[in-house]
Amino acid sequence: MTSADERPVWYASYGSNCSRDRFLTYLRGGRAEGAGRDQIGARDTRDPSGDEPVRFETAVCFVGRSTRWGGAPAFLEHDRSARPGALGRRYRVTRQQFADVIAQESGRAFDSVPLPDLDELEPGTRVVIGDGFYDALVVLPPIDGVPCLSFTSPQPPEAREPSPPSEPYLRTIITGLAEIHDLDDEALATHLSASRGIRPTWTIAAITALLGREAQH
Repeated sequence: MTSADERPVWYASYGSNCSRDRFLTYLRGGRAEGAGRDQIGARDTRDPSGDEPVRFETAVCFVGRSTRWGGAPAFLEHDRSARPGALGRRYRVTRQQFADVIAQESGRAFDSVPLPDLDELEPGTRVVIGDGFYDALVVLPPIDGVPCLSFTSPQPPEAREPSPPSEPYLRTIITGLAEIHDLDDEALATHLSASRGIRPTWTIAAITALLGREAQH
């Protein structure tokens, strides 16, 4: 690994990778609970050197169908709307690890689509690097000089017909959010319920029940 590959970047997640155990399968390999297949893992299998809560400016929507999870996956919308910005979790990883996570998300070989110089990217922009499912880099404000990025669909996911996520996928997301955000279960469920694709399949009570506690009202 070159010294450039070793430099840190914050990867800001908003889907199933909000669960630390799920995200670690992208680094170590293996299968997350509820997922339909294994991840090969990254070339560098070390754990993240830090993780923190994050809030995005745009909302999440669920569209398409993931064969891995049996329901619609999450995508970060391109444009702001009246709905609240997504909650997520960011991980401090190496740049090579970040590139390997994107490659696995988009189902391609490592280094087949090299990343641009992350230090040169302008916060508030999106940079399309390929035609994979998650091949649009979302450039967020840096954290103490370290670049912070997420990724989403190159095409606006909010322009597609929404579909509901599967129970294992939604459970993985909300479990991860509960690990990192200081909010009660019902507040997290209420937040997720505003995402396109959730209703009418998933009510606030049903989402809250995924964490083992019934909604209070």
